[in-house]
Amino acid sequence: MVKGHLNQERANVRSTKLTAEKHEITTSHPVPDPAPESLAPEPAALKTHFLYADCQPATGQINADPTGRFLVPSVSGNSYILVVYDYDSNYIHAEPMKNRTKEVILAAYQRVISLLKSRGLQPKLQKLENEASQVLQQYMVEEHINFQLVPPGLHRRNAAERAIRTFKNHFIAGLCTTAADFPLTLWEQLLPQALMTLNLLRTSRINPRLSAWSQVHGTFDYNRTPLAPPGTRVLAHEKPSLRGTWSPHAVDGWYLGPATLHYCCYRVWILKTTSERIADTVVWFPTKVSMPKSSSTDAAIAAARDLTSALLHPSPASPLSPISDS
Repeated sequence: MVKGHLNQERANVRSTKLTAEKHEITTSHPVPDPAPESLAPEPAALKTHFLYADCQPATGQINADPTGRFLVPSVSGNSYILVVYDYDSNYIHAEPMKNRTKEVILAAYQRVISLLKSRGLQPKLQKLENEASQVLQQYMVEEHINFQLVPPGLHRRNAAERAIRTFKNHFIAGLCTTAADFPLTLWEQLLPQALMTLNLLRTSRINPRLSAWSQVHGTFDYNRTPLAPPGTRVLAHEKPSLRGTWSPHAVDGWYLGPATLHYCCYRVWILKTTSERIADTVVWFPTKVSMPKSSSTDAAIAAARDLTSALLHPSPASPLSPISDS
């Protein structure tokens, strides 16, 4: 049924653009009507032009440590993950690696340092394992980053050990929500959403009102970037220009995560082409996580509202026999 009837989702669904009415409400300051003192409502939280400043010390401390080998190599050939923990933003980042050679680890470090510096988080102190290569130490010197080597056998000195544990627990939980026949070789494609959901639950040390994700990547808008359980079986809509006249309207795939650079789009692994595709219209077929349903209270309230509407607005005479009280 879905493959024959699925059409592209309409535009302006769950739009984040402000309408004229919403813009007027957010920009104006309505004056409430006078009310008795006993029934006076609480004052509304109106926007003001007051600014408050506070100083937070920035340590610039980061910790990093590679994990052990994953169960199976990914489709890209990666088998390890480098976990980096930024203390100031409380952000946990993960970079996949093919092996643990000094060249591969150095390339992963360079990508992480580049990300942090582009977000205004300049690393100043790096704690490394005692087995850190000379090439990596030379890179830290060139980037003007002080580093300390953790004593051998004393892992509690490196805060990345706790970050690895937190990340692995969250990532394993995400893998357990995937469908039974989800290919485990796609674990690398699930990393972006795992990092997003993990850091949305963590509080930034620089600004406790922000999450670690918002501190590094900016404000997260669920309407622009909808999320779903990773590894869910989906049917992705196929545009008419890509399919034949009598071809099905959708193709089978796996949900990998949100497409952050696109509006309300998803990253889907297409089974037919064994490649990733950006889709804006999908239909979900979850197996372990049930879709949200209305509670009995919601169903009763909806029935009462329908009954009230029917009694207040009786329908005209119809060819059907009238309904009796019984």
